[in-house]
Amino acid sequence: MPLTGYSLLRRTSVAGETVLAVDDREDSLKFLREYVLEPNGYKMIEARNGADALEIILSQKIDLIISDLVMPRMGGLELLESLREKGLDTPAILMTFHGSEGTAVRAFRLGARDYIIKPFAIDEMLGAIDRALTESRLRHERDHLTQTVLRVNQQLENRVQELRFLYGIGRSVTSLQTLEPILNRIVEAAVYLTGAEEGSIMLVDEASGELYLRAARNLGEKHAKTSRLKIQDSIAGQVVRTGRPVMIGGMNQDDSFKVATGYFVKALLNVPLKVTDRVIGVLAVNNQRKVQAFGERHLNLLMALADYASIAIENARLYARLSSTANQAEQSSRELEKAVKSQTSQLQQVNQQLLRAEKAAALGYMAAGVAKEINVPINSILENLREVSQQNLDPKEQLRLVTRAEQEALRCQEIIQNLLDFSGQRNYRPKQTNLNDVVERAWSKYSQENNLNPNVKFMRGFDPHLPHVMADPQQMEQALFYLIRRACEAMPQGGALRIISRTVGSQVQLIVSDTGQGIAPEDMRHIFDPFYESNHHTYGLDLSITYAVIGRHSGQIEVESEPDQGTTFTIHLPRQAQS
Repeated sequence: MPLTGYSLLRRTSVAGETVLAVDDREDSLKFLREYVLEPNGYKMIEARNGADALEIILSQKIDLIISDLVMPRMGGLELLESLREKGLDTPAILMTFHGSEGTAVRAFRLGARDYIIKPFAIDEMLGAIDRALTESRLRHERDHLTQTVLRVNQQLENRVQELRFLYGIGRSVTSLQTLEPILNRIVEAAVYLTGAEEGSIMLVDEASGELYLRAARNLGEKHAKTSRLKIQDSIAGQVVRTGRPVMIGGMNQDDSFKVATGYFVKALLNVPLKVTDRVIGVLAVNNQRKVQAFGERHLNLLMALADYASIAIENARLYARLSSTANQAEQSSRELEKAVKSQTSQLQQVNQQLLRAEKAAALGYMAAGVAKEINVPINSILENLREVSQQNLDPKEQLRLVTRAEQEALRCQEIIQNLLDFSGQRNYRPKQTNLNDVVERAWSKYSQENNLNPNVKFMRGFDPHLPHVMADPQQMEQALFYLIRRACEAMPQGGALRIISRTVGSQVQLIVSDTGQGIAPEDMRHIFDPFYESNHHTYGLDLSITYAVIGRHSGQIEVESEPDQGTTFTIHLPRQAQS
């Protein structure tokens, strides 16, 4: 059995698949074990005849059968017949020294994935193994991807719930003016959002410079009213002095950190309550009994809640001071009363200015994104109109320029309609759609609207028998146009843009990959956020609209990327059920 150079290129087992080798020749089994299977990561079980092999198959999981044709007790064909009778579809490869066309046909009818003549080369057998295991590997990959998507969706749902809860807490907290309910609500929110065993708010006593415990959850009423900490020698005091959060513990059973005299916890997270650059207190959560650390997500949530808390506490103090000033002014003179009204008016103006500033910032952000989207067609329209205005133009040329301007105006309209669809204000119009045609139209549209880089090669890998899907062709074309544009912009020096269509089970897949600059790892989880900006790139609305369109079609989109290696987007859409 000759050896070849295939070992330099061979594929190894993706997950240590188990291969049952069935042969009555010791040298054949030894060759399979030492040169083909075990060096490439496969687990090998051997049997000397088909009858023994059948018992093994019925008693344990076998990923692939490699069987000789002629053996005592039961041959390879008889083994396949027995498997078929028992309803088993384990992939099988038959091998023999003396084969015939009739034998091969019978083997394939019985479900054999391949038929190899001995002696065979290592690369020949490895190639046959890869082909035989392709279907099961794809199923495994699909199941893995499905579990990943479900897990990510659950994480997203949790994040959305947390943000909604945080938003609701912020609104309710900022609407209260009495300090006591504000503090209690903030502590309850902190414990809920972090899953902590206990929480507290400590405020700085401006007179003594100490921290006093003002509100608590699960600490007990005694601690909430009497506990005081010195800023110089406590963890909470360190947060006040530095203005930075502290997050420690929760990694080992022996962790123990002093919070107050005689009070120790296994994990804690303290964040400062700030008004401008002044620290007015500390928001803290602890795990006293369970060994569970706090993470970056908890820190971010608590920091956001601390911002709400700081504003609410300061507003409550301002209202308390204003109320006191109003009472004094009412008793002493109208001048003080006017001062109170002036301060109240100023406070209201500040709040109104903040609201206007937030609205203006959001509107400006959206306007910038929309302007960026429609700038290209508008410039094209202006250019066509300038050319039309020139004298001595042939009427046909004038008609062509006007037609182009009309097309670009329609594109502006289409972009706005897609933005409406992204915001959920337009119903999509699904019909039977061939995604291969949609890809071609998206590429044609990009080619007509842009100066193509001659060093970028567009490579098609379309399934000619791709089933139709129920989709809105215009929206799908717009989504693919954005993916094509992103890929070409990522390859300024040239490269390969490859789009593949295929059917996997009940899904139709489109795979858009490039060999460009890739996406920075820290940007990966934000690329579908509208107008996300990082140090590396500004994403605008392209990928946000793409994500919304795919979701509207009951589909999913995934992305994989390596810096300087390229990016791959995989779109999963349900195939149309056959009537």
